[in-house]
Amino acid sequence: MKNLDYYLSTPDELFNTNVQFWYFEFSGSNKPNTEKPFEVFAEALHEVYFFIQDNLDKPFSCIEKINSVSETSGFNEAEKLILLDKILGVLFHHPEQEKQQKVFIQLVDFRHNLSPFTDDPDIQNPNWHFDFEAIKTELAAIEAPTEKHKFLMNLLFNYSSKAYEIGEIEHEYYESIGFVQWIKTELLRCEYTQKFETATTTPKAKPRLGEYSNSQLVLIFYYFFKYSGIEPRVNTDIAPIAKFLHLITGKEFSNTQSSDFYKKLSKAPNHVSDKSLIDDLNHIKPLFQKVELNEIVKMIDNEIDQCRTAIKEIKTGIR
Repeated sequence: MKNLDYYLSTPDELFNTNVQFWYFEFSGSNKPNTEKPFEVFAEALHEVYFFIQDNLDKPFSCIEKINSVSETSGFNEAEKLILLDKILGVLFHHPEQEKQQKVFIQLVDFRHNLSPFTDDPDIQNPNWHFDFEAIKTELAAIEAPTEKHKFLMNLLFNYSSKAYEIGEIEHEYYESIGFVQWIKTELLRCEYTQKFETATTTPKAKPRLGEYSNSQLVLIFYYFFKYSGIEPRVNTDIAPIAKFLHLITGKEFSNTQSSDFYKKLSKAPNHVSDKSLIDDLNHIKPLFQKVELNEIVKMIDNEIDQCRTAIKEIKTGIR
């Protein structure tokens, strides 16, 4: 077995620092529940960590490595968790975190399967920074979308500012419940609601909607929402948009499936079957030019070019 200086002088400074602080943990009052010497854990961490760095695209091989090293080291299940929690902590704080993501996510799932987070004493009686259930209840009690948005942004800022105060198990728990993703999804929902409210409560110059066909109206809303980061069919349901089009045009609505707006939204923009697409795009483009929404104008010009290319490919038999 190598001496401890070996594990403090590898080419990876993040690893060296973590080994040193882990040594202090083993020497202090918070020593992990094990009778094995620190050297055994340092050797196991070294073997697993550097294997992971060489195999970032092979998360299941990394899990097998943890199992085999734990067996070789004579670890019981509790000691395997000690090793696994340390590995997750190192990966979480890695400066190239995006590269570690595939392995990290799989190891969090593996850790949860070994010992569910909800069974962990530190989780059953936590003194943690964020109470997820209480946060959801507090958000639900806020009515105004702008106040919801403010609450969620402050929550995201607070989480980011406390990242280095939060322990490894707490980090893993937040990761397993998708805490940050939930915040971002709720923020998107607020922004979506605010855009609809603005559209319905600010009737400054009344739009001459009767001048546009259903296909053109669908394209107007499609590009506006896509420009705003809400892409129909990709990250938002098209049914509310179709209903909103019925609302502002006054056109009869019976059900979603039979709505002409819904049918067109489910395919727009359709280069192949929509023969009038280029004409429709040229017709709506001046609307966005007048209000200097130049990014949307570029999107429309790009769509026209793609449509012309598709038509040529069909004529020449490429498609």
